[in-house]
Amino acid sequence: MSRLGGLLEGDYKVLSFKVPRRYVASASVVAIVKLVLATILYVVQGLGSVDGFWMDATRVAPIVQNEILVDAGIRAFRWAYLFLGWDGAWYASIAARGYSFSDQSFAFMPALPVLARLLQVALGSPIPALVVCSLVFGVLWVPLYESVAEHYMGKRAAFLSSVVFALSPFTLLFTTMAYTEGLFLLLTLAAWKFYLDKRYLPASVASAAAALVRIPGFLIVLPMVLGLLASRGRGDRLRAALIGVPTALSLLSWVVFMGLSTGDPLAVIHNTEWSGMYALPTYLTGVLPAGGLGALSFPVAYLNVHWLLPLAIWGSILLPPFLIWKLWRIDRGLCIYSLVYLASFFAFGAVVSLPRFVSVLFPLWIPFSGTFASRRWFEPVVIVGFVAACLVLWVGFIGGVFAG
Repeated sequence: MSRLGGLLEGDYKVLSFKVPRRYVASASVVAIVKLVLATILYVVQGLGSVDGFWMDATRVAPIVQNEILVDAGIRAFRWAYLFLGWDGAWYASIAARGYSFSDQSFAFMPALPVLARLLQVALGSPIPALVVCSLVFGVLWVPLYESVAEHYMGKRAAFLSSVVFALSPFTLLFTTMAYTEGLFLLLTLAAWKFYLDKRYLPASVASAAAALVRIPGFLIVLPMVLGLLASRGRGDRLRAALIGVPTALSLLSWVVFMGLSTGDPLAVIHNTEWSGMYALPTYLTGVLPAGGLGALSFPVAYLNVHWLLPLAIWGSILLPPFLIWKLWRIDRGLCIYSLVYLASFFAFGAVVSLPRFVSVLFPLWIPFSGTFASRRWFEPVVIVGFVAACLVLWVGFIGGVFAG
């Protein structure tokens, strides 16, 4: 590890552009790990010749979004089932059929299904289109995070931070599955990177796009507004007033679309199959007192919850306050952004999905990296442990076990 800094210096020339070698290295490491894990699972699970859980109509819940997964024609793309399941069925169904097939489809924002539908023209099917989109975005965000991290730490530390972040169990899993996490990270990081570079128009456009990936995407505008309001630069107060306009317009357009389609402009909030799950306040005030020690596993009657998930939930509850405290001394705007993000999810989000949502809150990984600064021997141990945990989660995910 001591020679890492020297090995990552220099650039690659791509046409007329220079790409830092360290960014290629971080993306390559993550891509190789994903490929190796996928190959191992494909061979071990025998997906080339044996129907997996999400292909089997006798095991998959007979609900509308899962119809696409058990379709005989779609099963021709067996390799894609390494990356499909749970919410991925919603995105695949929306990409293939639009939003009209179910009112509950409006609980999912449109950016990823639209991109998959565009790629479907080239690939001929929504399943490989969705999977390829997710896999590409699930790698491209890594060097972008590294470039943001370099604003707060040295190049070597930023490289290691990007690798540790990308290979953490829930980040690695859900930026590999046909989920929105990779695209969400790509756009929120792009927005913040543009802001740090004082490129405010691209920052506002990226923020607007992030808002159409997942509802919390619009929150990345908050630290930009706070930073501009605190600045004494000429015109910064006007920029603070304008930088969120594209985001507001993108959300307004989605509200209008939902209103015209369903009669409910807030269908994204009201129409969800997960509405029966409890948020953290309900868990602390109702489920835990009633269930006692048995409730420490966060039971959900109709879900086969992965055995690692309760441990991850408790970690996602107990660790963020420490990281928030450290982040306050690094970047107060990002600290406030993280607090609002966490508070909104703690108040309204399903607690069993907490690790997935916390894992892609990129500012928390900046102070987390300081843990490795004085313990270099710890880096490979943590990375190996993270990847092994992801493999365990991945096996459960493609076997119909809920992992977040």
